[in-house]
Amino acid sequence: MKNKLIRTISPITLAIVSAFDAATVGYAIFAIQKFKTGYDGWTIVFGIIMVFALLLAVFLTLDVIKTGVVFREDELEFNSVDENNVFKYADIENVETSRDEKASLRKNFVDRYSMVIIHLKDGSVVTVELGLTTGKKLTKIRTEIENRIK
Repeated sequence: MKNKLIRTISPITLAIVSAFDAATVGYAIFAIQKFKTGYDGWTIVFGIIMVFALLLAVFLTLDVIKTGVVFREDELEFNSVDENNVFKYADIENVETSRDEKASLRKNFVDRYSMVIIHLKDGSVVTVELGLTTGKKLTKIRTEIENRIK
């Protein structure tokens, strides 16, 4: 099977990053207009801040877009997790997914996280939190893992 990436971008994260990118572009347009009126100390400081904001926006957007589950020939990687994020298909016995969909005003975002529960052949169980994802995306990840461990 070929390599595949299933992105786990939550709709909330996508909205926040998009708003940040739009604000940064607006800030850059404003800074360019200030440069057209003339140069002074504050305009140069404003331009330097603009460059850093643009770089931050680009790197943040690229990082958010790359977040997900990478399926390779013989292993999968959860690239949103810092450690214990690579699993060989040969070591996986079965996989479960969990996502709280019950209506409640008391639960916070962490209680709504999607989880992939991996049962390994050595008897250990690993739970990976994917954050806020859609149910369709979680089902797609589970199906892809199940197809590759058979």
